[in-house]
Amino acid sequence: MEQLQGLLYWISSAFLLPALLAITALFIYVTYLAGGVFSEAFDRRSNRAALKALHAGEPTLERFAKLRWKLALGRFAEAARSRPARLDKAVADLENDLRKRSGRFSVLSRTGPMLGLVGTLIPLQPALAGLASGDMQSMASNLLIGFTTTVVGLIVGGVSYALGVQVRQWDRQDLTEMHYLLECWGRELGLEGEENAG
Repeated sequence: MEQLQGLLYWISSAFLLPALLAITALFIYVTYLAGGVFSEAFDRRSNRAALKALHAGEPTLERFAKLRWKLALGRFAEAARSRPARLDKAVADLENDLRKRSGRFSVLSRTGPMLGLVGTLIPLQPALAGLASGDMQSMASNLLIGFTTTVVGLIVGGVSYALGVQVRQWDRQDLTEMHYLLECWGRELGLEGEENAG
């Protein structure tokens, strides 16, 4: 039994350094993603102005293609200019890409706290052992590692969740706009005839 406990302790201790490295990497990555989301917020101002101009009149494909678009609507506009007959495929591809992006935030919002918990529980064993032997310095050092990892993991999870909520809302707005425009341009692009034939 003691040998099994020793083996499990060795296995869990071996994961401490990878967990600390992973939580640090996730924190850096989430910081990078947060910068991207803030940058996207400014780009969306340009899209809102373009949408306002588009819907001021008839939202035709010609008028849409002449406006300047960014982000997902920019990719949609590029497809409208180069491959208008394949716009439905372009929207499906965009939808998959946006789904992957929101999935990334969902994974991070769960992985951050999980790694934080791993980085907290592993140092608790040597901290309790230090408490039992009267080694208060060892106990304090291990508790510091554990609690710091918890805080960073919760920050990663919380920020990822908040960013994911905002990004999903933006993506839904973009996809709703694209599907609406596809319906408006259905006859012009011959999409209605393809749907009825299918």
